[in-house]
Amino acid sequence: MTEPLPAIDIKISAEPSLFLERMFALGEQSGRFTIEHVDDRAGGTRLEVVNFRLLNESPHEEHGFQLIARREKPDRIQVEIRAQRWSPDPPTRAVYEQSARDLVRPLLKSYNRSFQTKHRLRIGAREGSSFRISERTQTLLRRFTTLANTRSLHPFDWRRFYLLVREGRQEIPDHILRAKLEQAGFAPAKAQELARLYAHLWEFKQLR
Repeated sequence: MTEPLPAIDIKISAEPSLFLERMFALGEQSGRFTIEHVDDRAGGTRLEVVNFRLLNESPHEEHGFQLIARREKPDRIQVEIRAQRWSPDPPTRAVYEQSARDLVRPLLKSYNRSFQTKHRLRIGAREGSSFRISERTQTLLRRFTTLANTRSLHPFDWRRFYLLVREGRQEIPDHILRAKLEQAGFAPAKAQELARLYAHLWEFKQLR
């Protein structure tokens, strides 16, 4: 069974866009990453994201991380560690956590030195959080995962995925949804992609 991956974030004192701007600059100065800034705060997702892709050799293919600012959580920056293919694949919790420390912590230390702060990576507890998935949400998720073609989603699969968002009364945390999808047979990269889309659709749902 796939081991659930932890939620990781950074509690910040600066305005989120300023924090991301500074981390972008520090990442460029390090020479370790190619970096991309995506600002969709004016769009339906209300997200601002900075993507860091590692330039150096890594045991993981297309290895990197994302810093994500969400409008409703102005004092938190979500951290996601990404890879097109992990080693091992899917990653263990230990591998995922070590990747976060290796990739993000050096930049965060530079940030703290430069701006006299004490920011740190906050890695979720081993059992995730106190989140309890409701019976209704569990039913909707099971309908999607049980019938889905995990390699290439059919239009009917997408319909069940959209129903999970539309009919659900609670948002499934990213790390829990990824773990559920991987347990159902989705590749880690696909699980991450669907979890990100789920978060975007949930944000859009809240605009109603």
